Amino acid sequence: MIHPTADDVLGAVIDTFEREIAPLVDDEYAASLCLTVGQLLRSVRARVALEGPALFDDNAELRDLLASLRADVPAALAATIDDAVARPVATYPTLADLQADAVALRAALVEVIAALPDPDHPGRVATRGYLAHQLARQQPWLVDAFTGPRR
Repeated sequence: MIHPTADDVLGAVIDTFEREIAPLVDDEYAASLCLTVGQLLRSVRARVALEGPALFDDNAELRDLLASLRADVPAALAATIDDAVARPVATYPTLADLQADAVALRAALVEVIAALPDPDHPGRVATRGYLAHQLARQQPWLVDAFTGPRR
């Protein structure tokens, strides 16, 4: 029994499209669109491979950050943090589960940032550190997508 991964399937689609289909397109605009389609397929391939683990790590870091900031915010916001942090984390979460968790955690973070207007507050400094980590975790699936011909 053959078990191709999502990466195997997307790689085969990209290769077939760029090697067999795109070279046969004579119209300049359609050829340009073929480059875009290839780029989008590589983007999907990189994201499928990297987004789940990155989002899992990102959510864990944000959960810890919010818990550490709980004492610095008004009581009503502390309840929002409690709700976001208390969301159960599945042993084998799906990407949809991770995304839903991320939405709740980030909504709480937005409220925390608004409640701590001093940019030098340790909580705001810690938040900037978290955001830097978040961008670094996302970089591979954003950069890895740009490996083929471009429009």
